[in-house]
Parts: sequence; C-alpha cells; structure tokens
Amino acid sequence: MLESTDTELEDERLKQLDILAEERRMTPPDLMAHYASGTFGFHEAVHTTSIVLDLVDEQLLHHPAIAGNTEWFRLAARASEALFNLYQSMGAAQLATPASDEGKRPEELNASNDD
Repeated sequence: MLESTDTELEDERLKQLDILAEERRMTPPDLMAHYASGTFGFHEAVHTTSIVLDLVDEQLLHHPAIAGNTEWFRLAARASEALFNLYQSMGAAQLATPASDEGKRPEELNASNDD
C-alpha cells in the first residue's frame, strides 16, 4: 500500500506549485493569489472536488465489485471521506473570506435603484 509521509507530501506540493506557476508564467505567490479563496479559480477547485466526490460515491462505493470486497470498500470509503473533508474545508475557507464588496456603499457597487 502506498502511504506518503507528511514530509513527502509537502515536498511534492511545493514541486507541484512551482510547476503550475511556471506553466502559467507566474510566480508561486502570484499563482496563489490568482486561486485564493473568493476567486473564480478557487470556486472551480471546489466545484471539481464536488464532482469527484460524487463520482467516488456513485461509481465506486455503489459498484458491486467494490461493495463485495471489504478492503476495496474501505479504501473507496476513505477516498470519499477525504474528498468530503476537502470540500468542507474549502467551503469553510470560502465563507471566511470577506466579500470584495463588503463595506461599500450601493453607488460604489453600481447597485442603486435609481436607474
């Protein structure tokens, strides 16, 4: 069974961040700002997490070959739980991010009813 240590995962995360930034011709801090909570890129990741979670639940946990094997079902269930926890954690980060229009007057938002 493959199980990475936290140090191995952190090394891989940092390598991946450098690769993604280079592919987009950005620095890692610029990339992180572009995909920070509250951005479209962040929402895209939350949405993708939801889709993959649904796929694992519907296509793996409910598949007879998986349900018929204790070990496979346990592994698929752990994958589902990890994706659910990822989705919840990202959702909490989204809710903790103040809206970019917070504290602005309606005229600053071009949201007045005077039209």
